[in-house]
Amino acid sequence: MIKKTPTPDEALAKMEHFCAYRERCPKEVRTKLAALGMRGRAAEQIFEVLQEDGFFNEERFAMAFAGGKFRVNHWGRVRIRIELRMRSIAPHLIEQALASIDEAAYLDLLQQLIKKKKAYYEGQEQARDKTIAALIRAGFEPELVFGRMGDGG
Repeated sequence: MIKKTPTPDEALAKMEHFCAYRERCPKEVRTKLAALGMRGRAAEQIFEVLQEDGFFNEERFAMAFAGGKFRVNHWGRVRIRIELRMRSIAPHLIEQALASIDEAAYLDLLQQLIKKKKAYYEGQEQARDKTIAALIRAGFEPELVFGRMGDGG
């Protein structure tokens, strides 16, 4: 079965639904437009209409993404920064989103994760190294991880 390319009005309706479902970045919107088969001027017009109507906003996306990945997924700033860069978010917006993460909550989460990982790897060879590696993979700054490992967490 051959998929037919939607009309610009149909594509706009689909894109409005796509953007309303959750926060989207401009790169995701352009990718989805291309997936729908929209190209050239029609795609650009739909993109502009969605942007003007507030269906997506790069700053709003960056703030929501950073906050959500920190609170829900327990990611550190390093991983959040990398993921936002992969989504072509402007550097100043990445820094603004990272700055919105409460420092006390960040350090508290790191301490909780250290405690959890230490318990998980307890009794294993290289438990300390595995704990450190897991936290660095989660995107926490190595200097913070090493500095907090001695806190008895």
